[in-house]
Amino acid sequence: MTDKKTYEEMYELILKTATEDDRIRAATMEGSRVTPGAKRDDFSDFDITFFVSDIREFTRDKDYMKRFGDILIMQTPDDYYEEPYDYDGHGRFAFLTQYKDGNRIDLTFIDVSDIHDQISFNEPRTVLINKDNFPELKEITSDEAFLIKKPSEFEFFNTVNEFRWISNYATKGLCRHQFYYARFSMEYLMMNMFMKMMNWKIGIDNDFKVTTGVFSKYLNKYLSEDEMKRFEGIFAKGDFEDMWDKLFLLYEYFEELSIYVAGKLGFPLDLEESKNVREFMEERRRSVSDK
Repeated sequence: MTDKKTYEEMYELILKTATEDDRIRAATMEGSRVTPGAKRDDFSDFDITFFVSDIREFTRDKDYMKRFGDILIMQTPDDYYEEPYDYDGHGRFAFLTQYKDGNRIDLTFIDVSDIHDQISFNEPRTVLINKDNFPELKEITSDEAFLIKKPSEFEFFNTVNEFRWISNYATKGLCRHQFYYARFSMEYLMMNMFMKMMNWKIGIDNDFKVTTGVFSKYLNKYLSEDEMKRFEGIFAKGDFEDMWDKLFLLYEYFEELSIYVAGKLGFPLDLEESKNVREFMEERRRSVSDK
């Protein structure tokens, strides 16, 4: 790895670029570097937005991001094979760039013709430059947009229902020894519902005034050491017997969380259905272990 530019050096380079280029009419910073309470370290990205007079001059310049350093790898998520970008249009466009020195910049370009859309922007943001004094660009210091949201009764019901329903996919995959099918059902489909329930419990315990971050990356801030060990213990190893064991641990843990959330929020919860689904899972396990 080459010598890494310091935060100050990278920040000044970004600011200098925006200041000296007349095509860039405003610049803002978003993300963890401006979000209250977010973890900031050497791995933190620079989330930057440039508001430009004609976005086409930037989207067509595939070398633009080289000005900030030696590129390791770059991605343009707005230009995807399933939905190619219209380079003759004025839609927003992002260069996500990892540099060889360890810095990363996620630079989004927005045409000033779409500046009015910023009125509804509600995530933490610092305005770096505003050459035309656009009133739509406001400093936002609150992290309210990221806080865990209290579920509706219907969302809670759907989450419980989906978790129980997908458990049958997992058992079917394990019975058939379909390794990835079972693993995907457990660690993606079921875990998505599990993490919603886990976050709702954390939200309840903290008056819905906290966030666990993207992909619950700050989870250990809100769980005790024992709770974290329990959470880590629901992830399976590579053999089918352990996957079976962890499936039931996951199911039990989810039920405990759902009982807690339902009780605190006054939502109904069909525990008879949960019992029946679990017994169905157990019967399937016995059916293959007896062969």
